[in-house]
Amino acid sequence: MHDTQAEPGEHLPAPVVAALEGATPGARITVNAASIPFSALTWGDPSTRPLVLLHGVLSSAATWWRIGPALAATDRHVVAPDMPGHGLTGNWRGHHRFRDNAVDIASFVSAAGLDRPDLQVVGHSWGAMTAAALPAAGLAPATIILIDPPTIGYEVISLMALDPGERTYTDLGEAIAATRAANPAWSEGDVAAKAEALTQLDEAATRSVLLDNGDWDGGLGDLADPPAAGLDVWLIRGDPSEGGYVPDASVPAFERRLGKDHVISLPGAPHSPHRMQPEATLAAILRALQDQTARRSARSATARR
Repeated sequence: MHDTQAEPGEHLPAPVVAALEGATPGARITVNAASIPFSALTWGDPSTRPLVLLHGVLSSAATWWRIGPALAATDRHVVAPDMPGHGLTGNWRGHHRFRDNAVDIASFVSAAGLDRPDLQVVGHSWGAMTAAALPAAGLAPATIILIDPPTIGYEVISLMALDPGERTYTDLGEAIAATRAANPAWSEGDVAAKAEALTQLDEAATRSVLLDNGDWDGGLGDLADPPAAGLDVWLIRGDPSEGGYVPDASVPAFERRLGKDHVISLPGAPHSPHRMQPEATLAAILRALQDQTARRSARSATARR
């Protein structure tokens, strides 16, 4: 394979390590956009560079409980919305298609005052599929990072909708017990975040996303559209042998679309690497974010000469 492998915790700045180890709760905000009262978690100074985090299906913004404050420690304003039908946002509008959800998220970004030329977006799974569709929805972030966007057929993705553990719970204690039993290697913070999300879940929303989108292509179709041309897009993928949803056979297509240096693999990481390998995931995210920043600075310096 030609893709780059990330080393655990490589080059993490000291403030990031400190924020990762002593994660602070995000502040809650509500932003009305696309007739939806979006609830979101925020970290960092609102005057600094905006970074939006998009979670996956069956989850919520709380999944970024460590990643959010760690990225805010790099002088960024990090905003993680609960997607429609999830978390405290709810208000499912039946927009299961990735582009339709991207239109709603683009509206959120604009209403929240985050639509700046230096905006960066990180999405995981369904959030990555949505992030890939943002250019077609009229929003062109300076950087788009896709974390394990599923590149799998309908017969596999649909099985998630049939998992008896992935359902709405009315009792948080029951949800915690079920999540802990299903994921014994997770930290208590990740167990709590997932369990809370399961008590807030709109099952109709998740079933629609999982069952009504057909095959998932990792966002490659949307990235092939003209509005995405020339954008700085990265793939961070989990390990297929550990449950990653971007198989080796799909990597060449990403390399052709994004460039070989923009595809990073996390050996031994599952589909949600930010849970099991937060340090390596952060290192990969920062590599992508800083690469784009460095190249912009280089272009500006050249223009001043």
